[in-house]
Amino acid sequence: MKYKEEFRALWDALVPDSGQADTVQGELVRSIQRLRSESHRNGNANWDEGFELYCDFIEVTFLPPKTVVDGHFLERVEIIINRLRQPHIPYMEDAYFDELSDYAVEWCRRHPEPIPKPHDPRQYR
Repeated sequence: MKYKEEFRALWDALVPDSGQADTVQGELVRSIQRLRSESHRNGNANWDEGFELYCDFIEVTFLPPKTVVDGHFLERVEIIINRLRQPHIPYMEDAYFDELSDYAVEWCRRHPEPIPKPHDPRQYR
């Protein structure tokens, strides 16, 4: 992870002790970390719609219109999210989570102003 300390600082500043973050930046960081935690701690044994919603949120946040972002980035995010969406074969390594975390830091740098994120009643995790 290239930006481990910066990711940690984003977590500390933007992610509440419980529940959803109030900003897109905070929810992006929270979503990545929740997926990592479920994989590492539980081998995805608790995988349900809540974790699918995390994948959806990451994907929607990272994948703007294809004309805006370089193709390699888009391809990597799609590969990672598609792999994580196979909960019956939990991804137990750190590499993909670290890569998403680094992308999140870079995304937050490009979007430094807080973007409000409405509460999603479907997301109970």
